[in-house]
Amino acid sequence: MSMFMSTQSVQAETAYRQERIKREYGRANGRRLRAKKATKAEPLHARRSLRPTTAA
Repeated sequence: MSMFMSTQSVQAETAYRQERIKREYGRANGRRLRAKKATKAEPLHARRSLRPTTAA
């Protein structure tokens, strides 16, 4: 890294990396949760309640 390093540039670089880490973690975590949710089967009563009902 042949860039001029000042304390402000170091702080900016650190902040940028922390933001990237947070964003990547959030994405990975969201994917994991969505995958976990997708593999869960719906209970039968939930499916039954979504069916159209007869007109009263």
